[in-house]
Amino acid sequence: MSVKSQSFDHPTLSAAVESCLPKLQAVALSLDMYGSAAEAAKLHEVIEELKSVYPNGVVPFTGSMDFVVNGTFKVSRQQVANTLWHVFNEEISWFKVADKTAPRELKFRFIDQISPGIVDYPLNEGGIVRVVDTGARPKIFELRLDVIARGLAVLANRYPRHFADLINENADVFTGDALLQCCLFGELIYS
Repeated sequence: MSVKSQSFDHPTLSAAVESCLPKLQAVALSLDMYGSAAEAAKLHEVIEELKSVYPNGVVPFTGSMDFVVNGTFKVSRQQVANTLWHVFNEEISWFKVADKTAPRELKFRFIDQISPGIVDYPLNEGGIVRVVDTGARPKIFELRLDVIARGLAVLANRYPRHFADLINENADVFTGDALLQCCLFGELIYS
């Protein structure tokens, strides 16, 4: 009688774990910020147990258009678009959009029914939105896909409440402003 090694021979089980882990991690982050430390600790134990079935505790990349932040949190482009939409549609005094460069191909669209816009371009490979800092240090910054990925990591590491709001889809203009500043400056300069 042979003993089978622990593996994911059933794609549905593997897909369920891959799907549930980011959701559980979002709830854990929210509990860390706003809830009971004991409940958060229990949830972190469950997450670690689920991750332990993968080699090296790393959930395999599925090739999606999601951002993976700190090797733990999966953030969809739609979540980022929703967050950036808030900041680009409000009167924020520290910046203005200088110009934009359309990507060669729009693989991601924020809202399919309208023409591509300011939120779509930087979330597609090759798309750029140039932002002028009208505040203390007037300079032009580029918002691109790689800059957004770096900004998400800064947001998660340095401003976890804003990051929790983003992944729990509670983003508002303050979350969008924090994300944009983390992308462009690597920190919050304007409050």
